[in-house]
Amino acid sequence: MKKITISFVLARFVFFSGLALALLISALVSNQVMNVINSEQDKVILREINQINDSYQIFLNNRLTLLKEHSNFPIMIQTLMQPESNKGNIFDFMAGLSILGKKYRMSLLDFEGQLIHSTDPSIKINYQDTPWVKWVLNRTQTDRDSLTKTSIIKVNNQYHFSISVAIAYNGSIEGILTSEIPINDINEGINSELRLQGVSIEIIQNEEVLITFGNKIDGEKKSIYWPELNISLRFSLDKSIINSSLYSLMIQISLIIISAIFITSFLAYQYGYRYFVKPLLSLSQAAEKLDKGDHYQALHEESKIKELSSLFLQFNHMVDQVQKRETDLKNSYAKLAQANDELKLSESQLVQSEKMASIGLLAAGVAHEINNPIGYVKSNLNVLNDYIDNLKEYEQAVTEDLILNEHVNLAYQQRKQVLLEKHDITYLFQDIFPLIKSTIGGIDRVDEIVQSLKVFAREELPDKSLVDINEGLNATLKIVWNELKYNCEIHVDLAKLPMTLAYPSKLNQVFMNLLINAGQSIEEKGDIFVRTRVKDKNIIIEIEDTGCGIAQETLTQIFTPFYTSKPVGAGTGLGLSISHNIVKQHNGDISVISNINKGSCFSVAIPIIESE
Repeated sequence: MKKITISFVLARFVFFSGLALALLISALVSNQVMNVINSEQDKVILREINQINDSYQIFLNNRLTLLKEHSNFPIMIQTLMQPESNKGNIFDFMAGLSILGKKYRMSLLDFEGQLIHSTDPSIKINYQDTPWVKWVLNRTQTDRDSLTKTSIIKVNNQYHFSISVAIAYNGSIEGILTSEIPINDINEGINSELRLQGVSIEIIQNEEVLITFGNKIDGEKKSIYWPELNISLRFSLDKSIINSSLYSLMIQISLIIISAIFITSFLAYQYGYRYFVKPLLSLSQAAEKLDKGDHYQALHEESKIKELSSLFLQFNHMVDQVQKRETDLKNSYAKLAQANDELKLSESQLVQSEKMASIGLLAAGVAHEINNPIGYVKSNLNVLNDYIDNLKEYEQAVTEDLILNEHVNLAYQQRKQVLLEKHDITYLFQDIFPLIKSTIGGIDRVDEIVQSLKVFAREELPDKSLVDINEGLNATLKIVWNELKYNCEIHVDLAKLPMTLAYPSKLNQVFMNLLINAGQSIEEKGDIFVRTRVKDKNIIIEIEDTGCGIAQETLTQIFTPFYTSKPVGAGTGLGLSISHNIVKQHNGDISVISNINKGSCFSVAIPIIESE
């Protein structure tokens, strides 16, 4: 296989990539340029067409305005009222009239459309049969718009604009002043050499071309319709000149791009040889020397190519890799040791969880077994209490019964009294009721503890369930009461809380850990405050003590597994760590505020979730 250099590969890649990119860009640019130029050209042409159209309308409006001013002279209405007596005056007056310096033919018609005077009598026009004259004379309104009319007429085989103004007097039309303007005069004032270059204008009425301005062009056509004259202005556009210029420009751009591609390819070849081929040749020669055992000279690391500079740096440091590997082995060993510690932590937490689960199962079984005999004992004590009440009532009734006392002799009474005193029956009746009451109270206390134990050690379900946190907190307080009652006074302030989805047994374990820690922090006598409340869609449980407190430097470590401030063998260091994990399982938060010799306050926040 024929081998080629990187510089040649780079140059060839640049050439073909540039060529493909140039062709694509040229096509896109050409298409975009054509679209933009055509769009702009259309805008310019449309603007020119509108300007020409506006200039035509201004041309007619200006002449109609001047004709209207001529119609307002008093001589006009005087002639209409007394035509015979004013013929000489109107002849002289109209002979001097002009419109914008041009002498157009003007005619004065009476109210029947008959000609009174014309500045050019040689042209014969029958105005009475002209539709627009009838239209003006038949108007009943004399407002400004109703007094003017423009139309096109044919005079001596030439088309003219006929502009007319009705002359009104006392609310009625008395006559018409009209003027005929050759249709080709409308193109006056337009720079034909500039505006009509590449454009021809045709005035069309009823599909008949009345006049054409400019050279006839077969190109794109645009029309503007004048409804008041029933004519259309048709503009023909010649784009061939612009299109040929565009094609020439595209060819020039393509030649420039191809020339640039060849130059770029040559420069890419030179660049590739200098910055790729030469450095790689030096690397190959250095590797060959190392393989032969020759003296190795370090490669120059300051290359402008970042990747090559990094490659040379790694090559120069290859000898030092043995030491780095040893360091990596030590780091790996440290990571393995850390992983082993984490595994031990997970194993300890699992053992602790299993232990709590076993204790809970055992406590639930014991509570169930104790619950039945306690019920029997409590029931029997209540029955026995009723029986003794009946005996006491019987003894009292016999003693106080007058009939029995009358028939009993004195010896019987004395013997009975002796026996009562001998067996201390009166004291027995006085003392037995408090004893039974106290026993029943003890049984109630045992029953309450059993119920709390059942609540505390309830079976944990795989999914969260709706729980009352206050209920679990009360049950936990009764379970740990024996640990706290000797040196702690419990102050409970539980607000009304909503039900929330949680793991009840796990939360009870958290409460028990915090309560036992609070009790152990109090050396002699102290107080424990248990509070609940709702804040920002969270249930807040606070357990505060007046114990020894926690040093500030160890506050950040108390939730760390196996950390404990107790003597060796007195604690595992997992209680707060497990509690922290349980709270996190509920998407909650646990925090502590503590001061030495003042006490600590643990705050647990559990989100209120009514349903999944």
